Amino acid sequence: MKKKIILFFLILMSIGFTGCWSYKDIDDMRLVGCMAIDYDQQKDEYITTIEIIDPASKKKQQMGGELYVSRGKTPFDGVRDVIMKAGRNLYWGHTKTMIISQEIAKNKIIPIVDLIYRDAEFRSDAHIIVSKEKTAQEILRKSTEQHIQPIRGYHLQDVLESEEHIEKYHGVDLWKYLKKLYADGVSPVLPAIYNREEEGKVYPIISGMAVFKGKKLVGWLDEDEAKAFAWVVDEDDVGASIIVVRGKLKEEPVKISLEVLGNQTKLKPILIANKIVMQINVETGMRLEEIAGTEDFISKKGRSILEKDTEKFIQKEIEELIKRVQKKYHSDIFGFSTSIKKEMPELWRKIKPNWESFFTNMEVDVNVKVTIEGSALQQKPIKISE
Repeated sequence: MKKKIILFFLILMSIGFTGCWSYKDIDDMRLVGCMAIDYDQQKDEYITTIEIIDPASKKKQQMGGELYVSRGKTPFDGVRDVIMKAGRNLYWGHTKTMIISQEIAKNKIIPIVDLIYRDAEFRSDAHIIVSKEKTAQEILRKSTEQHIQPIRGYHLQDVLESEEHIEKYHGVDLWKYLKKLYADGVSPVLPAIYNREEEGKVYPIISGMAVFKGKKLVGWLDEDEAKAFAWVVDEDDVGASIIVVRGKLKEEPVKISLEVLGNQTKLKPILIANKIVMQINVETGMRLEEIAGTEDFISKKGRSILEKDTEKFIQKEIEELIKRVQKKYHSDIFGFSTSIKKEMPELWRKIKPNWESFFTNMEVDVNVKVTIEGSALQQKPIKISE
């Protein structure tokens, strides 16, 4: 009898736990691929542009994206208004990217971040991008090259995931942005986007970085500065990237393309004459991919010279970037404060109240070690007979 009772309850429990408690029928929802948010200062309203995925059908062989625009007093109010136009609830689990305007980035980013981080359907690895155009909406609305990827949000996500081969920007997941936002003394960065028109067609181009000071947008890094930023913070996108340096064996230097195979950067604060100096040690392995000339940079002597020239190039790029950010933006986007807090906790507590002043005037000691490990398939430079 006891066994029968236990069996009865096991069957009863199994019935109760079958299926998914949070199941939602896809036919009752509209899938969101991307969202752009602007702010109307005169009306004090958020303008929400949402790309809804249009599934493939027998008549339509591939998926596409439809744009819906709404307004609201809060970001959530604007999103809810789209539901009335779309006719169904919105599902955010497939949302890959969110584009915000400069006005949002300067004054209103916290409500946006709070909305997407608080909602359980939003992905914590979704990317935020800052529009360099007048509005964020026009990044989605003006794009004409949909044959590459008809869903604009997914196209932007594909570009962001290819950053290690492009190295002109640095993709930032939502959770990474929040981590920087909450850290003592550190300020976040986000990738920037703009429209480029070529032969009557408009392409959305992700390039450079938006620099924040705390929660406010204060400026921009261009493509070259974005590369230097990746060297300092030792992000994954350094690997597999290409840099072009000028190597000199004779009187005229030649352009040489090098592929980064791997990199390791260490930040170490040191005290010199009672002053904090941030020591930046970069060690990177590279492969020679292209020589725009016939000089022999593959030999032991030529390779050694090229390594020194590359070290000087990277060192100069890093030093110029840090100096510009210190003097123009006063924003610790490199995480210097985190290194000091970790290595010198007592000193950090003393300087924390005046960290901006310390950061702006901090000296840096950049040391770069480059090792060229190979030259692809070509073992000797190309010689042309005269």
